[in-house]
Amino acid sequence: MSQTSKEDHYAGAALRHHYDAVYLHDDGRLPNADHHFGFAVECALKSLMLRYTQVTVAPLRSGGQPTTKPYIPQQAGKPRYIEHLPEAWSDTGDVISDATLLLSGRTGGALSAILSASAPFAAWSVHDRYSDGSSVIEADVVARRAASEQILGLHEQALIDGVIT
Repeated sequence: MSQTSKEDHYAGAALRHHYDAVYLHDDGRLPNADHHFGFAVECALKSLMLRYTQVTVAPLRSGGQPTTKPYIPQQAGKPRYIEHLPEAWSDTGDVISDATLLLSGRTGGALSAILSASAPFAAWSVHDRYSDGSSVIEADVVARRAASEQILGLHEQALIDGVIT
């Protein structure tokens, strides 16, 4: 029996978080919907990076165990780990700058366009899960839902085509 790949784990988590977010958003539960949309996008981006870039979860040491966090191998020094949103979205962050560079041209135009078109997750933080949720507004959740749908659509098409188009 084959093991499920880390890419597939992230892909499944992206869908699960997105569906939960849609359910919560439709029920008017904005803070948790907002958070799940962020996690959906983060997981989809990590799945894409693991599939189509140099990002890996390979063991850091020969014969070691795979890591639990995706990273970009470095020529010298410590690996650069993939972060949470907004760092994983922003084209000013190291991670996506590398990913958009690797995904540019014929195989990554759609992803590059989505990532650079807007920044719906610029003010989103993984740490907001501890907040009272009073700062979450409908317009932000709507924008993040749309971004989640775009990224998940691109992710699904990449799985079908075998490339990001």
